[in-house]
Amino acid sequence: MAKKITKIDPVKQQVTRQLQSKKRVCAYCRVSTDSREQQNSFSAQLEYYKALIEAKEDWEFVGIYADEARSGTKLQKRDDFLRMMKDCEDDRIDMIITKSVTRFARNTVDSIQAIRRLKELGIAVFFEKENINSLSEKSEQMLTILSSLAQGESENISTNNKWAAVKRFQDGTFIIGTPAYGYTKDENGELIIQEEEAKIVQRIFREYLNGKGTYVIAKELSEEEIPTIRTAEKWQDTVIKEILQNPVYTGDLLQQKTLTTDVVPFKRKPNRGQLPQYMIENNHEPIITKVQAEAVKEIFDYRRKQMGMDDTGKYQNRYAFSSKIICGECGSIFRRQKIYIGKPYEKVQWSCHQHIEDITKCSQKAIREDVIQWTFTVMWNKLVSNYTEILIPLLDTLKKLRMDEQQEQEIVECNNKIMELTEQDHILSRLLSKGYIDPAVFIERQNALILELTATKKKRNQLLDNNGFEQEITGTELLLELIRNNPNIIEEYCEDLFLQVTDNIIIQKNGQITFWLINRLELSEPYRKEAIQDDAKAYAHGI
Repeated sequence: MAKKITKIDPVKQQVTRQLQSKKRVCAYCRVSTDSREQQNSFSAQLEYYKALIEAKEDWEFVGIYADEARSGTKLQKRDDFLRMMKDCEDDRIDMIITKSVTRFARNTVDSIQAIRRLKELGIAVFFEKENINSLSEKSEQMLTILSSLAQGESENISTNNKWAAVKRFQDGTFIIGTPAYGYTKDENGELIIQEEEAKIVQRIFREYLNGKGTYVIAKELSEEEIPTIRTAEKWQDTVIKEILQNPVYTGDLLQQKTLTTDVVPFKRKPNRGQLPQYMIENNHEPIITKVQAEAVKEIFDYRRKQMGMDDTGKYQNRYAFSSKIICGECGSIFRRQKIYIGKPYEKVQWSCHQHIEDITKCSQKAIREDVIQWTFTVMWNKLVSNYTEILIPLLDTLKKLRMDEQQEQEIVECNNKIMELTEQDHILSRLLSKGYIDPAVFIERQNALILELTATKKKRNQLLDNNGFEQEITGTELLLELIRNNPNIIEEYCEDLFLQVTDNIIIQKNGQITFWLINRLELSEPYRKEAIQDDAKAYAHGI
């Protein structure tokens, strides 16, 4: 008997055919960034695709999705593309028409992932130029090849653009797209001073040289509602640091401070010596003097060294507790050790360096890392629960004890003296190079200048270290901001929080741990006895 076979369509297809008579089709394109050209391009493509789709009786035009002609290598920066994908997910589109693979995406991975996701939804993408329907057989292999070619084209274009930029760096013809804060451009693309912003730049340099930190400067600018860079909500200390370290304000122009990766997706990163940089001296009118910039650099280097940071601004310590735990008996730094290595109860402990070297010179016992973490968590939760009784009155008191005008004037005088001595040294060097001064006299005078300069810098650094409770005030404000943003107690130790709020830890002989916070406030907490008992049990079990 012959077999009878009947095809049964999926339920979704049956319902779709009954309720939807036409295929919902949209178009995707990228248009010019120029406002007039964009309007013309969008209107022309809207008219073209609308006519193309409406000419099909079984098609329904559901709109056009158009992104400005920004990079096709990053889908996350193409708003309309992402909106189109969401509409596909929400079952509002059955088919997408686009001009070519290169207009759809130039990143092979993103392109294939998007097409595969649309395939899963049963949505076709039709590429006019290549005449490919993504739902057809063998389409993926062809699209992969074409997308790879498009990606290669993008990478070649990027390489050519970078080569052209470097060539302009070398011959000094590169025109900056967005000038630094404090400057604008004339009709020839040359940097000229923007007076209102320049006054803010001068204020930032002046206040930093007078002892204020970057956080305080940013906070005061925000409170005074000074307009920010590129309409940001408020001033950030990182922005202040960038301004203070940017040579553009001395009239010099440093080019190729950033670099772009060679392959898709292209990413911009700071140039930390991977590529050459190009310095154009006396390129434009300065806002501050080079002597001021040099003084700022010296303060930066000094403070970075005090905080244990490297040249990139990162902490050099490998572990959170490195160089932070101090012995309350002998003052030595604690070192990290592992105990019960290879055992299920393996632990990390910190031991006094002096105790390790000679037990007769220090009797301080080691302390387990999890005990310190647990104790910090308890201390922080107590501070969060009682900050209104501790930190707020402390901040009010500190502000009343802010440094007097005499101390502030001393810092200003030191900075002026350093600038004067530095300028004298430069003049001496120029006189020697022109033969106007005997080398022996030059050496004698330069040595005297160096001695006086060293003494003045030392005095200024001492004043900066004790500049009227500025560190205490800034640290207390940071602690209050952290607590207000995270008002709940924490159940587990948080390393990021520890690094933000703690300067040092003192392991006391009386069974307490004292935490020195960033505002120099000292809070003590007793060890957890159960941890010592656990240690004893683990040791007994090991035996």
